[in-house]
Amino acid sequence: MTDPDGRQAGEARGEPRGTGRRRYMAVVEEILASISAGSLAAGDRLPNERELAVGFETSRPTVRDALLALELFGVVEIRGGSGCYVTSRAVRPPSLTLALFDSSPRELIEARSHVEPIVAGLCAGRLGPAEIEQLSVLIDRSEEVQRQSAGDGFDRFFRSSQDFHAVLATHCGNSILADMTRQLVDVAAHPLWTALNGVGMRTAESRDLQASEHRRVLAAIAAGDEWEATQAMSDHLGRISEGLFGGGRVHGTISRRRPRPR
Repeated sequence: MTDPDGRQAGEARGEPRGTGRRRYMAVVEEILASISAGSLAAGDRLPNERELAVGFETSRPTVRDALLALELFGVVEIRGGSGCYVTSRAVRPPSLTLALFDSSPRELIEARSHVEPIVAGLCAGRLGPAEIEQLSVLIDRSEEVQRQSAGDGFDRFFRSSQDFHAVLATHCGNSILADMTRQLVDVAAHPLWTALNGVGMRTAESRDLQASEHRRVLAAIAAGDEWEATQAMSDHLGRISEGLFGGGRVHGTISRRRPRPR
């Protein structure tokens, strides 16, 4: 993006491009600076993702992350099939808010897609009736929140859902992987991830699907089926990724073909 003098917004402020912060947040800052400078006004349509990527000398996934963050801030509105527009209520979020969002959800789901299927596989056959019941109660709780709130109450639903992943990890038998998973699903540490899931799970149907996928993971673990538990978790996280990023689905390292019995 450029200021009225034709310079890149970041360059106009004397800031190095893409250093010191996550690259997608640098893009967020530059778009906000363009709005503040008057280069972009309410109702203006931003260039498409490809053009923005070229202008910012970055990748389209990075631009997509930036636009999602700006949509959550209420700065832009993404209209399917039309483009991305500056809203009439576009204001610069407080610096503290921007600091809290300084992590990439795409990197986060990529890390989870590699770690959590392994965790689920390790849990298969290790959990006793008490642990299975504990995890089942967490799924029940998320479904109860869904029913009682009639589609609202996303925060409580999401926390119950993340608790399933965190508690499951504690039973995998590997303290390092368990600690990694708990950090990855910590809602306080990743507020942008929480907000993005709010966008991806606006409907009751999407939340019901989340609970159903958790039950598939748990059923495989209870049956001692390591391959199915691994695959079920991989499919679950892959579906979330695809819902958030469309064609930019992040894949883990899990094979989609069941190994032949020896």
